[in-house]
Amino acid sequence: MKKLLLSLVMLFGVAAVATAQTQDVVYLNNGGIIKGKIIEKTPTGTVKIETMCGSVFVYNAQEIKSVVNEKMTSIYGKKIVDLPKNIFGIRGGALFAKATLGSFLNDESKRYFTTGYHVGGIYEVSLQKTNRWYFQTGVDFQYLRGKYTFVDELGWGDTPEENLVLTNTKAMYIEIPAMFTCKVELGKSVLLCPAIGVAYGLGLTGKYTYEAPSEGEYETGNPFNEDGDYNPLFGRHCVSFKAALNFVIKRHLFIGCGVFAHPLFGDHWGLSATVGYNF
Repeated sequence: MKKLLLSLVMLFGVAAVATAQTQDVVYLNNGGIIKGKIIEKTPTGTVKIETMCGSVFVYNAQEIKSVVNEKMTSIYGKKIVDLPKNIFGIRGGALFAKATLGSFLNDESKRYFTTGYHVGGIYEVSLQKTNRWYFQTGVDFQYLRGKYTFVDELGWGDTPEENLVLTNTKAMYIEIPAMFTCKVELGKSVLLCPAIGVAYGLGLTGKYTYEAPSEGEYETGNPFNEDGDYNPLFGRHCVSFKAALNFVIKRHLFIGCGVFAHPLFGDHWGLSATVGYNF
């Protein structure tokens, strides 16, 4: 999990560097414009430039009007400054969580991946004139689950198997993220949009159950019960760390995957798979 989070953070850093990409532009006296990378420039003013498609052109000083270094144009044939300053969108997808109650774990304990879902809306606002960096927030409704087993040493049986307790927890949250994202062109119609930040979640409702082989379902309750000793698996107030690798296709279609971790609640982390639409 730590390696995955570190990889996403490193990718975010690389993407941040990529947002500062520039290119050399040669303006010719005949009106021509050549964009690429200057690979050679002689004292006499001759310029050799290589385009993004690999073609190499050579121009002498008499043919050149000017040579400048400019920010690269966007995938849409416009400069990045023409991307929307404000972005609204809808999101939805699956959540794959792995949660445990750390104080109850022992050698016989097992953790399980559980599946939930989320749906909501996002709002992004540009942080600079070039519309590369955005701050993202919104509202997201999440249905999360946790499932694991532990051996109750004060149980009814004489063996660990007889005292094995299965714990199931279901919880509904409303989450408000605070994320930073940047836009990086990958091709003709695709934007790479890595994101990193935190989110605050408020528990709305939920239920937990304990089930033992010898007793069946013997306890159920609200996972957000403040004075409950058995199930602080999900806190009513939850702050999580989030990182995501997202793609926007042709300005509107959104596809993304991410990770989230709740460090205040033991080893509780998960993955997300999300689709959406930007208006």
